[in-house]
Amino acid sequence: MRYNYLILFICLFQGLQAQEQWNLASCVEYALKNNVGLQQSKIAVDEAALTVKENKHKQIPDLNGSINGGISFGRNIDPTSNSFTTENIISANYTLASGVTLFQGALIRNSIKQSKLSLDASTKEYQQATNDLALTIATYYLNVLLNEERLEMAEKNTESVKLQLIQMEKMIQSGVKPEADAIEIKSQLARMEQTQVSAENGLDIAWLTLKQAMRLDPSKKLILERLTEEQLNGVQLENYTFEALSETAAQSQSGLQAAYKRLEAARMGEKIAKALYYPSLFLNASIGSRFSDAAIRPLDYSTSRILVPGVYIDGKSVLFEQDYPTVKSTEVIPFKDQYDQFLGYGVGLNLNIPIYNQRSTKTRVQKAALATKSSELQAELQKEKLNQDVYQAIANVRAAKKEFEASKRALEATSYSADKTQKRFELGLANVFELNLSQTNLQNAQSTLVIAKYDLVFKQKVLDYYAGKPIKL
Repeated sequence: MRYNYLILFICLFQGLQAQEQWNLASCVEYALKNNVGLQQSKIAVDEAALTVKENKHKQIPDLNGSINGGISFGRNIDPTSNSFTTENIISANYTLASGVTLFQGALIRNSIKQSKLSLDASTKEYQQATNDLALTIATYYLNVLLNEERLEMAEKNTESVKLQLIQMEKMIQSGVKPEADAIEIKSQLARMEQTQVSAENGLDIAWLTLKQAMRLDPSKKLILERLTEEQLNGVQLENYTFEALSETAAQSQSGLQAAYKRLEAARMGEKIAKALYYPSLFLNASIGSRFSDAAIRPLDYSTSRILVPGVYIDGKSVLFEQDYPTVKSTEVIPFKDQYDQFLGYGVGLNLNIPIYNQRSTKTRVQKAALATKSSELQAELQKEKLNQDVYQAIANVRAAKKEFEASKRALEATSYSADKTQKRFELGLANVFELNLSQTNLQNAQSTLVIAKYDLVFKQKVLDYYAGKPIKL
């Protein structure tokens, strides 16, 4: 017997160990790490940061090297001597070139400013996506807790009706009540069981929604940290005015700030487009050399004396002897020697003056102006929507608070009425139909209060969200 109890205890302990307890913070943290949309938003931030670096490096000179080589056949010009030759020539050229923009209508400087604004906007959009995801997880988290309470309430009501049925059958056996009363309670039990099944389905769907939002394995078992009665019943409503909360939301909502950054970037885009109207001045420099196997030098030579005819002195022909060198052998000038011999430098300025380019620049300027106008409208729409959401959030909290207070009063009255009906039924002054009706009203009042409590908590969190407060329970 003790062995069986030990086995049962171990199984229960392992079951509890398999279910982890999570609070809202851990759920949000897990979702932030695994959400694909958020990861894509982070990639957009990284890309914007790379664009800033790229534009900054456009201020410094570039440096490029090139090597060209080939073989020439037939009659060609030796690139080292510019003389004709009929021999095959192997030649190569190698160059280092650098250039820097001296003036381009502030295009590079404004491109850096625009890319920084775009980076700020992407960062703000990432922050907004993070906050939105946290609020979404909080919504699904509270929905799970709500459905858990509804299921517990349905289970308690089902058990309560089962006990009533047992008592009723005893009363029927003793002849106190007719069998028709048992039939009515059985009907009520069937309704309670149906409500319980509906609550179970609602909880399953709530769990699935939360886990999908977190990108968590749906089969993973979790236990959520519940709200205390103090947290549920002690919601402190901030006395927000629309003007104050709207102003706070405009500062705290990263999405609106991102829209303003996009607008600034669009305005900077107009300046970039207009820069193409101005002349561009570039400084270029290069260094290079060449090699050819046709470039040769003598290795060994001999000297012989020859007579030079056709020389006259005082009208008389005179013969002179002259030393004449004869090359015996040659060699290709080595690479290093050719490099030094043919090394050349160059520095130049390149001025481009735009005169007519098929309306390309003008069209770009006009498109940039339209992009700015579109960004202005987008920012205005976001500001207008934010104001509407803030106003709606304030109205929702006030309505939820009234609904919660009304639900508490309704539950108190319904509980009092149900107690009275139960006592009257026990005394034989009320029939089973009146008892079932009072219990149904009580169950509805309890369910309404639970929904009202969680609705008030959620609406308050939405209000805190617009006030820039962290989402926590």
